[in-house]
Amino acid sequence: MTTAQRNNAIKKLLEKEYGKGKVWVRGSRGTAYGWVNVYIDLGIEQSFSYREQYAKASKLIADAADIKIGTYGYDDPGSDYGYGRKINFTFEPPYDVRQKASAA
Repeated sequence: MTTAQRNNAIKKLLEKEYGKGKVWVRGSRGTAYGWVNVYIDLGIEQSFSYREQYAKASKLIADAADIKIGTYGYDDPGSDYGYGRKINFTFEPPYDVRQKASAA
């Protein structure tokens, strides 16, 4: 699966849960290549817990057998570098989308 296919699969999966037009998935470039940035518009008026939404979106992606997210660091408790998945969630639209909306 290519990066573009992975990003499209993530977007389709999350749009089923959060609604069409509420999800943006972008891959990082350059030295951050491989990282996935996921933006989910929950609406400013909506009260939500970041941890609950993060866990919910992460579980949806983790349960999808065909979507693989890379990891960073070392799976060693003594490592100074840390360990985790290369995915970043933001629960608002991306900056460029917000700018276009405010200009309209």
